[in-house]
Amino acid sequence: MMNSFLEDAYLYLVSRIERILKNVDRNKVYEFIDLLRESMQEKRVTVDGSGRSLQSSLLLTTQLEKSYGIRVNQVQNANLRPLREGDIFVANSNSAKPDSRVVNNINVAKKKGLRTVFITTNEDIEDQYDIVILLKKDGYNKRYAPLGTEFEQASATLLSCIACSYDKKNPNEQYNSYCESVIKEYKSNLEKLQRQDPTINAFLTTIDDYLDINNDKVIYFKGSGINDIISRVIAIRYGHLHKENLRDLKVVYESHWRSRRTNDLAILLSGSGETEQMIKYARQAGDFGMQLFIITCFEDSTLARTTKWYKNHVGTLLIDGRPEKISYFNRSLYHITSLFFPQFELNTYLTLDAFLANIAERNDITEEDMIKTHRDKELE
Repeated sequence: MMNSFLEDAYLYLVSRIERILKNVDRNKVYEFIDLLRESMQEKRVTVDGSGRSLQSSLLLTTQLEKSYGIRVNQVQNANLRPLREGDIFVANSNSAKPDSRVVNNINVAKKKGLRTVFITTNEDIEDQYDIVILLKKDGYNKRYAPLGTEFEQASATLLSCIACSYDKKNPNEQYNSYCESVIKEYKSNLEKLQRQDPTINAFLTTIDDYLDINNDKVIYFKGSGINDIISRVIAIRYGHLHKENLRDLKVVYESHWRSRRTNDLAILLSGSGETEQMIKYARQAGDFGMQLFIITCFEDSTLARTTKWYKNHVGTLLIDGRPEKISYFNRSLYHITSLFFPQFELNTYLTLDAFLANIAERNDITEEDMIKTHRDKELE
């Protein structure tokens, strides 16, 4: 039986996402969808955000660019694709503080004549841009959602629903349908998790071990394609698990993969379990003597079957959301029979956030402890 705190944290996050989606002004969403439809006429889309908010906006990027060929740019690559009058600029920021880099960037875009879209909780900017989609907030539970993860969870879900709807025959209806189905799938995934107690306990216990202040080993989160986005956002989240002089989770992002050491922990994400790059990384980790934890959708996938024989295999967590055991990273979506929606990725994001809340509770790590390891504003 899944422990009650973990289940409560998961259900809390689902309820918050559901409530936020229901309270969104759908007319604003439909305006955004119409704007994206215009992008088919050689308009370019630029996205911006910081930390987890940027990663949530990249879910929009991946779907538009890889699936439909719309050219999408991140602000840091603007020298390759300069801002151009009439194009679209999308900013995603919870606070949208006036002195923030994100607000400065969208203001520059506005002056250059781009159509501006801002996704935020800040009601004060509602009339400052072409489209402002407000994700209304009314407080949050610090134990179940430390550092206010509801905004990132909700904006990731919202942008995924928008990106997968805009080119359909009836995009507004498709968006509404996705909003309903994504919540149902979140709840369905919980039922699957409830049948995997040994694996979940193995994950939680392993993270507890790596949190020991005397454990100098590190954790790698690794994924390919759209799972790369999720691995980044989860790495950011888990990097906050810290309590001064008592607990410290040493999270390393995948670009440092060549520095891996025996008994470091590799957490590998692959919806299909058939992406060649992830299978290669798993074999490298196993052969090197790393601890190995797999998150995938299919128990009989190549990744799951290959890694379970490694001595340091911690476990394989099965998460719902992928209709076909096909690597979307290596194959054109035009040759895939099922309509793609990043449900596996969203389920994984939600699941690992709920796990994080449970890990923090187990180790007496409060939100105040996590804030101390938040990024330096000066470096944004």
